[in-house]
Amino acid sequence: MAKKILIMVASPKNERSGTLIPTKAFVEGMLESGDYEAEYVFIDRLNIKPCRGCLTCWGRPDGSCFIKDDDVPATRKKLEEADVVIWSFPLFLFSIPGQMKVLMDRIVGMVHPYMGQKLKEDGQNMNKPMHGLQNQKPGQKIILLSSCAWMDLDVVYEPIVKQFDIILGKGKYYLIACPQMRALHHRGGERRLNMLRKRYAEGGAELAKTNDISKETIDLMQKPIFGDDAYVTLVTEFVTHMFDRDDNF
Repeated sequence: MAKKILIMVASPKNERSGTLIPTKAFVEGMLESGDYEAEYVFIDRLNIKPCRGCLTCWGRPDGSCFIKDDDVPATRKKLEEADVVIWSFPLFLFSIPGQMKVLMDRIVGMVHPYMGQKLKEDGQNMNKPMHGLQNQKPGQKIILLSSCAWMDLDVVYEPIVKQFDIILGKGKYYLIACPQMRALHHRGGERRLNMLRKRYAEGGAELAKTNDISKETIDLMQKPIFGDDAYVTLVTEFVTHMFDRDDNF
């Protein structure tokens, strides 16, 4: 039986999301092994009622939410059963898009409850999870595959890293950040896009083959396509002509 890749697409642009370019390449690299099958879920299209903040989910053995009449129960089941979960999202104001946040709030019962635990202060920031997943499928891999317009990945993704270190635990997920994606998507040209696709397909193939992604491979996927001067020019062109494309909004 093929193992399951679940791709949670958090961009409000759905199929027009620039983040899907590296995401699809990564998934295709995994599928080439013949060991996996993939399903894409577009969060923007789901019926998700906001969390009420009652935390009664933490009082139930299965961590289920009392709200049953929307798409969250079925989506949670898919998240629990997948062998690989890829959260594909653009960076919105140095965080995750609102659609993804609303869903995450509703599935808070999937993580261990907060019982007053504290983070260790030994020089390594956020080195101990305050939550961590409950009843996680054995061997399940979680990947945050995110694109942004920036090049300083360590700076702009610091809030994401801190958030998910608390939720999942440090080392319990992969973060793969794709810089310069907006300008690359709109002004980069097919040759550069194919360079990007090749890098991400190789990363997916590595995960399928070795059940891991090396730091060297992640660094290559995250390597900016453009130099600083060329990127400044492209960003200027993009801002100047941002209304020229129907798929920009």
